[in-house]
Amino acid sequence: MKITKKQQALQSKVIDVIYTQGPISRIDIANFTGITPATTSAITASLIESGLVTEAGEEIQQQTSGRRKILLQIVANQQFFIGSELSEKYFSFCLTDNLGTVVKSNIVSFQPPHAFTDHSSNDYLQLLKQFYHECLPYQPTAIGIALPGHFDPKQNKILTNNAIWNQFDLLQIAQSFDIPVFSENNVQSMAKAQRILKTSQTDSNFLYLHISRGMFCSYMYQGEIYGSQNQRIGEIGHTTVNPDGELCECGKRGCLQTYASEAWIIKKAKILFSHTKGTYLHQLIDDQNEINIKTIINAYHLGDDGINNILQHALKYLAITLENISLLIDCRTIYLHSELFNDAELFDLLQEKIQQNISLANFERSQHLVALPYTDLDGAVGACGFLISKFLLGK
Repeated sequence: MKITKKQQALQSKVIDVIYTQGPISRIDIANFTGITPATTSAITASLIESGLVTEAGEEIQQQTSGRRKILLQIVANQQFFIGSELSEKYFSFCLTDNLGTVVKSNIVSFQPPHAFTDHSSNDYLQLLKQFYHECLPYQPTAIGIALPGHFDPKQNKILTNNAIWNQFDLLQIAQSFDIPVFSENNVQSMAKAQRILKTSQTDSNFLYLHISRGMFCSYMYQGEIYGSQNQRIGEIGHTTVNPDGELCECGKRGCLQTYASEAWIIKKAKILFSHTKGTYLHQLIDDQNEINIKTIINAYHLGDDGINNILQHALKYLAITLENISLLIDCRTIYLHSELFNDAELFDLLQEKIQQNISLANFERSQHLVALPYTDLDGAVGACGFLISKFLLGK
């Protein structure tokens, strides 16, 4: 039966709460959303009938006397979504269910990264078509593409200062499938996935800072991406941390990404490789184009002075930025998504530098810094999270 827009909005609100707060009882859903208990019961009954929601048993530790609350939760495998990420390092693909569980995946890596220039949007389209056909038995609802920049829906283009993405014809890709295809910024997609697919996430306000070739920060505020229509919001990599620093590609000097982004750290490591005979990089690789973050971390642990200097500067300016953010943004958690911080020692060192800034200012830090495990599949899973949010939560 077709429902009205108002009913759809209320239903989406209830689904959102079950995703982000569940397992949760009907009365707690009503209290959380402000929807009347009677309407909440009617909506949840409909969701149970549809198969999306199920009763998960009674609440174990109930604070009040009386009948135990019956908890509700989302049912797995009700819908399936295809997610993909465009990166200079790889094309990634995955199929997940409506809880973000990965069913199938494929990563096509480019080694070294500059080999990406040999691949066109037609190459990507063929890989996506192949993956789509492999997923047909699951009857996927839609395809989501996580982009290394903002999506311009009017021109169907990726908005980025990286010229290599100008060749990508997103309209042709979208028109090549018989199911809907949607594009979204990769970090905003991963932030949405973090909110609705991670069982440990209960706060509706958090920052998601992604550090890869460039840097981008999404602010999840009251369950929505803040400033999603403003293309300048989130460009944390282009905040100035040292006015006398190196010239960034954006035209300014001393941008954060000239110190802490993956591209600039690798760029400086290549210079070190070319001009310093004593660097441990020569023991790890034969060609400077083989340098990646793993190589740099290995050289750091071997005690390479040059690499240590590069990383110390990166952590210093990143720590300053994060501490400034904590004075401006209302959120309890900052998620760091970076291959660099798969290394626990570097993450601990970053936290030490942040703590040093706090002690000088005599403030107690109110935000919790979390290093998320980084894999090349994260953006593709994020694209599925974006689709789940769009199709099931109406966001």
